[in-house]
Amino acid sequence: MWQTFQEGGVMMWPLLILAVTVVVLTVRGWVRVSHVDGPDPVVETGVDAVVFWGAWSVVLGLLGTIVGIYIAAGFIEAAPAVSPQIIWGGIRVALTTLVFGLLIFAVSAVAWFVLRTRYRRGVG
Repeated sequence: MWQTFQEGGVMMWPLLILAVTVVVLTVRGWVRVSHVDGPDPVVETGVDAVVFWGAWSVVLGLLGTIVGIYIAAGFIEAAPAVSPQIIWGGIRVALTTLVFGLLIFAVSAVAWFVLRTRYRRGVG
């Protein structure tokens, strides 16, 4: 897992920060939603923040992929002959950030759905 994280390059660190942010916001949202006794815009905004930051992980993952493919294309262009294994290995590494970004978003979307459902049941 650590090797895959390192292969993802510099964009993996912001994705890790976003993953931790989503987890912290989810836990904080769960605590707040558990104690809500009426409509509370602060709690609702906190719940929505979970999916907002999860969506940003997709944006950063896509940006990391585009930058990775751009860099790989420069190396492929400079090399006189490149095997398909090397090309697809570079693309696999470039896609690592997108995969992690999508995983973070998927987790945040499920967490948001659960929190939102629990909040609406507590309010209604």
